[in-house]
Amino acid sequence: MPINLNREAQVEWDKYLEASSIDDQIFHLERFLGVCVKHKGVEKHLAMAKTKLKKLKAQKAKLTQAKKGSGEKWLVPKGEDAQIAIIGSVNSGKSSVLNELARSEAAKVGSYPFTTVKPEVGSVTANGARLQLVELPALVEGSVKGEMSGKLVLAGIRNADCVLITVDLSKQPVHQLQLVLTELNKGKIRLNVSKPPVTIEKVGSGNIQVFNEHFFEGEGGKEAVIEVMRGNGYLNAIIRFHASVTVNQFLDALDKTISYLPAIIIGTKGDLEGSKQNYEDLLQFINESKLNLQVVPTSTLQKEGFEGLEEIIFNHLGKIRVFTRDAKGEIAERPIILKKGSTVENAIQVLSKKMLKFFRFTRIWGSSAKFDGEKVGLDRVLHDGDVIQVFA
Repeated sequence: MPINLNREAQVEWDKYLEASSIDDQIFHLERFLGVCVKHKGVEKHLAMAKTKLKKLKAQKAKLTQAKKGSGEKWLVPKGEDAQIAIIGSVNSGKSSVLNELARSEAAKVGSYPFTTVKPEVGSVTANGARLQLVELPALVEGSVKGEMSGKLVLAGIRNADCVLITVDLSKQPVHQLQLVLTELNKGKIRLNVSKPPVTIEKVGSGNIQVFNEHFFEGEGGKEAVIEVMRGNGYLNAIIRFHASVTVNQFLDALDKTISYLPAIIIGTKGDLEGSKQNYEDLLQFINESKLNLQVVPTSTLQKEGFEGLEEIIFNHLGKIRVFTRDAKGEIAERPIILKKGSTVENAIQVLSKKMLKFFRFTRIWGSSAKFDGEKVGLDRVLHDGDVIQVFA
């Protein structure tokens, strides 16, 4: 921002930049426009602020209209550091898993089909990170077509950050898993699969340009890529392959509606007769099908398999926990949650963007430090469990 803003306007602009919700952004932009002393030096910024305000109000109106006209909603607002969806086929033990993890009786548990008819919510803490647990009603054959409110269930899954698939180890777990994976695949939800290593950029002219086409594994090479692009309505675009890409991966890259989520299989009722052999059969099926899915066998009756499960879940999120240390040497109980590969700068942006203006150095403790209290700069990559003290 220009240095010739009056103090009140600068305060409101800073609050707008730090606001995390649309309502707060609108509020502080309106305040900014109301208190800003108008002169030639701020004309461009006033115009920019008005444009931003107009867009935010349009976005809010669109969201409000969507809520009014979309009918029944099962999307549980994210209230913790990550949302974990607990899904499975009929009577697969979802409620028992929720109750055991949350150490509560939040969900109704029954031995009859369709016990859960709406989302049930609980929570668990993983070394300071708060995980919101959302148990969704059962997936059935035809869920993607709307059977048993299946479309709402799938929308709830897409809203999550990680998926727990429950399978009853005492009753054909392979069949249960196949049913769930089939519905998820049809519903354009991919589990434990990275986004295809290809970027597609629409441009105004220049036809279709392809770079690093040798990474494309389909027949026809560059010409085939161009043909697929035109078949999907692209006239001008730049395609860059960054690693090997199959035809199916390339088609997925063109579909912006696909969701990519980490997932774990929770085998339930592991204490019942036949469950051990069924567990081995499930592992064999996963191995032969080349599915990248970890199975955690559990028993709620024997209280087995749940110890440390919240940590396994967190490790699948692709995130890290970074703790802060104050001037007295006290470490905060609640960590900052960041993506893996984040730096000191990313952590400070979460704490306070203003702090970056006056940043001097950071001291760090943990696995990323060469020694306790190492003095580092903004570009140091952080590890899970690191402790930082920022000096500004």
